[in-house]
Amino acid sequence: MTSTAVLKSEAYKLRSLNSTPWLLGITALVSLTLSGLAVRSPMEGEEPGLSEVLVGPAFAQFLIMVFASRSATMEFRTGTIWQSRLAVPSWTRLLLGKAGVIAALATLMGVLLGAGGVAIASVVAPEADVVPSSGLEWRQLLTLPVALAIVAVLSMAIGLILKSGGATIAVLLVWALVVEPALSATGDWLAGIDIGPWLPFLALSDFQGQSGGVSFPGGPYLACVYVAAVTAALLAAAIKVQDRREP
Repeated sequence: MTSTAVLKSEAYKLRSLNSTPWLLGITALVSLTLSGLAVRSPMEGEEPGLSEVLVGPAFAQFLIMVFASRSATMEFRTGTIWQSRLAVPSWTRLLLGKAGVIAALATLMGVLLGAGGVAIASVVAPEADVVPSSGLEWRQLLTLPVALAIVAVLSMAIGLILKSGGATIAVLLVWALVVEPALSATGDWLAGIDIGPWLPFLALSDFQGQSGGVSFPGGPYLACVYVAAVTAALLAAAIKVQDRREP
């Protein structure tokens, strides 16, 4: 089977899963609703702007992580992974194809959520200035698809390693929402160095220009390269683990 055929097969399998449309639909609905509410009711004393629009996509990132991890674990649960394995004798080609499809879909969702958030904001608060007017605002908007693609592949890799939907979701959410903030706050005291910038989700936040985060030593774009490298390493490890479990 050619690489193009692998990609088409993975895309077809993803479309055939019953959970795909409703998970992505819920993600879009929640994201657009939160964007609209944030623009309609900004923080006291602040004018609504692009930062409020991005409230929805920021939350949607976690739903994309759930979707991407389930795309891997559900295949083991339903057994469809073994049908694909018969057609594609290499775990590397098969799982790289799956990662490519997941990344492409997450990228598309990022584009739609960003554009949809701006459109919703223009409807619910026509007076709001949601059009990017600075380099930072353009970065916040344009890096959204890239960030979602990276976290989607990272989540898929963790799902491949753990093979359990519940365990994977728990690990991802605790990692992003509990472990990294805690290590960032105490890392200097525990290890004598500031490890916050080197934590993947916090580094990705710097790439996206989110306020109140950490600054990566090499700048935001190098932060993206760093997180992409971490994600690639996790995916390589997941493929290696799967190859050893079921050669």
